[in-house]
Amino acid sequence: MSQVLFVDDDEANLVVCEAAIGDRFDLLTEQDPERALEILRSREIAVLVTDQRMPRMSGAELCARAKEDSPLTIRVLITAYSDLKAAIDAINLGQVRRYLRKPWEPDELAAELRDAIEVYELGKRLRVAEQRARETERVYSIAVMSAGLAHEIRNPLSWVVHNSQYFGSVVQDIKQSLADGGDLRKARQQLSDVEEALADLQLGVKRILDIVKRVEAPLLRADPEVEPVDMGEVVALAIKLVDPELARRASIEVEKSGSLLVSGSSTELSQIVLNLVDNALRALPPGQRSKCQVKIRLVGGDEQVRMHVVDNGPGVAPEILPRIFEPFFTTREVGGTGLGLPISRTIAAQLGGELVAENGREGGAHFILSLPATLPTAGVT
Repeated sequence: MSQVLFVDDDEANLVVCEAAIGDRFDLLTEQDPERALEILRSREIAVLVTDQRMPRMSGAELCARAKEDSPLTIRVLITAYSDLKAAIDAINLGQVRRYLRKPWEPDELAAELRDAIEVYELGKRLRVAEQRARETERVYSIAVMSAGLAHEIRNPLSWVVHNSQYFGSVVQDIKQSLADGGDLRKARQQLSDVEEALADLQLGVKRILDIVKRVEAPLLRADPEVEPVDMGEVVALAIKLVDPELARRASIEVEKSGSLLVSGSSTELSQIVLNLVDNALRALPPGQRSKCQVKIRLVGGDEQVRMHVVDNGPGVAPEILPRIFEPFFTTREVGGTGLGLPISRTIAAQLGGELVAENGREGGAHFILSLPATLPTAGVT
C-alpha cells in the first residue's frame, strides 16, 4: 500500500489524523519537518500532507525542499484562511498539488488522499513504461548498429571470399601444370592474374578494416576524420566491390564532368555508392544483361558535386517511395535488411549533403547524392 506522510508540529493534530484516517491509509506522522525530509529521502512516500504554519519551517518551505528530494511525491498543504496566499503561491510555483482549509474534514482529506495516491500510482506506471521504452530503444539501436555493420561488411567480405576461392583454383592449376611439365609461360600468366586478384583482395580487406575503425571511432575521437576525396575514384572503387554475380545483371556506365572533390571518408562514400548500385542492380531482372543498364553520372560544380544513379528497371511504386529511407523497410522477400538506404542518407547528412530518390521520367529509379564541393589541397589533384 502507498504510504502517506502527515506533518504537523502540533501533536494533537497528528493524533486526530491517526484516529480519523489511520485505518484507511498506510499513514506515517511526524512533528519535525527536518525528520520528515529524512523520511522522504529514505522511503517511498506517495503523498506528503503538511500544515503550513510551523515554527522552524513552514509547510510551503517543506514542500519546496521535498520537491527537490522526492520530486514524484504528491504534496498537499493544509492552511488556515489567513495563510491562503502562501498556499496559492506554493501551487503556482509547482510546490504543491492541492491545498486544504483548516479545519479539514476526515472525508474530505480521505478523498483528497485517494485522488493523490491514484495520481502517484499512475506516475509510477508511466515511469515503468518510460524505462521499458528506453530499454527497447537501446535494444533497437544495438540491432540497427549490428545489422548495419553486417550490411556494410557483407559486400567487401564476399569480394574477399570470391578472390580467395579464385586463388585456390589457380594455385591447383599451376601445381598440376608444373607436375606435368606443362607450359611455364601459362603458369607465369596465371601468377600475374593471381597478383591482380591479390590486390583486389587486399582492397576488400582494407575496406573491412576501415568499417571496423569507423565503428571504433566514436570511442576514440569526437569527430570522424575527413579529407579531400575524388568521387570519381570512389565510384571506381565501389564498382570493383559489387558482388560479381550481381554485376552480371547489367552494364554499368560512368560519366564524369567537372571537379569531383568533396570532403569525407572514401570508405563511407564508397558505401553510399555501393548501396545505390547494389539496389539498382537488384531492381533489374537477371538473365537480360543486354537490356539492363545502370548509369552513374557525376557532375562537379563550384558549390556542389552531384552523383546521379539511374537504372532502367521498373522504378519504385509511388506508395513505397516515401518509405524507402526508413530503417528496416525493405521490399525484398529474402536477404534484405532495409538498412542500406538509411545508412547512406545518414552518411550524406553527416557530410553536409543529402540523398533523395525519385522515379525517372523514362522509368527506373533515380537517386541523387549531393555533397558540398571542396578545393584541392597540396598533393591532391
